[in-house]
Amino acid sequence: SPHWLLWLGLGAAATAGSCGFPQEVNLSLGAAFVVVWALVGVTPKQMIALGVDALIELYFREYMVIGEEKVPSKGAVIFVCGPHSNQFLDPCVVSRGTERDIRYIIAAKSLRRKDLGWLFKYADPVPVERQQDLKRAGRGKVTVKGDRVVGIGTKFLEDFAGEGKFQILVAAPAGEKAKPAPARVKEILGDDEILLEAEAARDRPEPSKFHVLPPVKHDVMFESVYSHLGGGGALGIFPEGGSHDRTELLPLKVGVCLMALGAMEKYPESPVHLVPVGLNYFSQHKFNSRVLVKYGDPIAIKGDGAILRMFKSGGDLKKRAVGDLLRIIEAALRRVTVQAPDFATLKTFWVVRDLYCPTKRLLEMSSVDQVLLAQAFASDYHRVREDPAVDPLLDRIRNYSRKLSGLGLRDKGNIKTALLVKSHSKANLLILLVLRCLYVFLLLVVFLPIFLALFPVYVVASKYSTRKSAEAVAASTVKIKGRDVMGTYKLLIAIPMLLVGHLLDCFLLRWSLGEAPAMAYFFFAPFAQFLVYKRIPELVEYLRVTRTLAFALFTKDQTKEIVKERERLKTEVRELVDRVQWGFDSELVREHRVRRSDTHDSFRLDDFQDFEKTFSKSMAKLYDFTQGDIHDDLLYKND
Repeated sequence: SPHWLLWLGLGAAATAGSCGFPQEVNLSLGAAFVVVWALVGVTPKQMIALGVDALIELYFREYMVIGEEKVPSKGAVIFVCGPHSNQFLDPCVVSRGTERDIRYIIAAKSLRRKDLGWLFKYADPVPVERQQDLKRAGRGKVTVKGDRVVGIGTKFLEDFAGEGKFQILVAAPAGEKAKPAPARVKEILGDDEILLEAEAARDRPEPSKFHVLPPVKHDVMFESVYSHLGGGGALGIFPEGGSHDRTELLPLKVGVCLMALGAMEKYPESPVHLVPVGLNYFSQHKFNSRVLVKYGDPIAIKGDGAILRMFKSGGDLKKRAVGDLLRIIEAALRRVTVQAPDFATLKTFWVVRDLYCPTKRLLEMSSVDQVLLAQAFASDYHRVREDPAVDPLLDRIRNYSRKLSGLGLRDKGNIKTALLVKSHSKANLLILLVLRCLYVFLLLVVFLPIFLALFPVYVVASKYSTRKSAEAVAASTVKIKGRDVMGTYKLLIAIPMLLVGHLLDCFLLRWSLGEAPAMAYFFFAPFAQFLVYKRIPELVEYLRVTRTLAFALFTKDQTKEIVKERERLKTEVRELVDRVQWGFDSELVREHRVRRSDTHDSFRLDDFQDFEKTFSKSMAKLYDFTQGDIHDDLLYKND
């Protein structure tokens, strides 16, 4: 067994140490045995699985999964994932929540990357070529009018030579914000003229440069997918195509339907289940963020069902079958994600959730319930918005949110601070404020060395990812700020910097202080850094709450007005939600309606008989409301 190599490595390191060799030699000898063990006894997929766990642990401070019991334990499964909003981290997030061994559909372009392409190959993905990834510059310039493209100094017959459907991408003039879209070529009329399948989105009277998008063949890719599913394997796909940072799903591509139905047609004895997977991120572009993975109810394709029969018939019936299945998949994917037309509306749903919940329940609510409740309101918005009272109330909620943001406040922090101000004298609040400031100062002093060690990594990773996100936006037609690529690039730069920095620190300690301090730093410093890194969000939250307390203490009248406005909005939101039954398809919404009549709704600003007992001791005040899960909310993060 190769595991004996670990024992031999330990023995070799101990023997070398007893012979008086330097610690560096002992560690190197033991590490060599570990490397050999990893190469011999661990498969590439096992190493990747360990790496996935490490990345999730490093990047996220909270990883939550619900519905994992719905995933079939065996048989052909396609994990249909969305929204694709965190580039290469998304597959890691999906795989972490299930025991199935998933092969992912991946753009062939990603396998050609110099930084990560070699690693992706070990995950045994299914590569798929995309026309936009193979584009090449055309010779000459073109003008566009209607469905005609006229060339100037062009060689269309050579540039568009070959079988299959070509596309042409005409560059936009300088200063135009709209990204150009490719157009399908119907016929090459000559070296200087092309006929398009439909009229171009806009005419281009000025001569412009262009790119040729050659046709691609997917026969090999589909055969690989069919074989994998026919053998009962699991496949992962992001049907939107490329990653993006929008607040709603992009139009889904038909590839997932062709894969599922094609596999069923070729291997009828191996039924295929499609499992919708919703990826709900809290600020996916930030370190120490949170994510909720929600697995939905599997979609079973029946071997004798109408959809498969139409697909087998071919022609228009096949197109209809693909369209019907795509609509089913899209509906299922929307049920496991929080969707909104834009980011402002998405944030408003979170405030609606906070206003609807009983106050005590809101402060105790888990992250999972937060997402599920907001999802219930978001998914039912298209129905209830027909009521004339809905949009005006949402506008008032947005104004309330902007007012809080302008003052540097947050909704939940505002509630808790209001409770403190209401239940304590000004002298007690001043003492509490001073104690909190001292507590923050002591933490900063204690953690300062680690902060100084991590700060350069944070700055460089942030700057590098920001630059890469700008490049991604420039090359994309769907990205807004490019936040979907920032997490990947932060990890790409942060991990090497941490490793090199750690080794350099050890070398400097060895040179200046000797062997013992260097060895202690080598083994224990990473743990200390990791613990402090994980506590940073709580420290930041504590600073925010302290700032809110200071604001409420010195602007008490303004604080009272904000609290009163919140109470009015809460009453109106509850009345509206109950009247139009907004989100009542969700059991969680109905449960909160019932709970407002029990003790959860007795925790109000006008009732503090038992509240003062909670803060009877000064040290208890010091640690009041420090838990990050209570405070964190998408709405009031600095996005």
